[in-house]
Amino acid sequence: MNELGSVIARRLAFLERELDRMGGGADDAEHELRLNPTDPAASRRLEAIYALAGKTWAQILELRASNAGRHSVIRYDHNADALADRTYRRALG
Repeated sequence: MNELGSVIARRLAFLERELDRMGGGADDAEHELRLNPTDPAASRRLEAIYALAGKTWAQILELRASNAGRHSVIRYDHNADALADRTYRRALG
């Protein structure tokens, strides 16, 4: 893998991890909106998360297309990060 491929692989790993975390944030925002459906702040928060997730997904697809045919060295382990995410959420209270 050349230097550009390595940079793309690291960027993809970062974006995929952030997209996964946005999913958790969207779950929380949807829960808040269900608890209080008339709260405009909760609605705006959820819309912002969805907009950002859409842009992040578009970047991921673009990077994957530019890296087509090459193997990425970095693999994102969803299970390991899920444990870290749960631990982080528990620490927040």
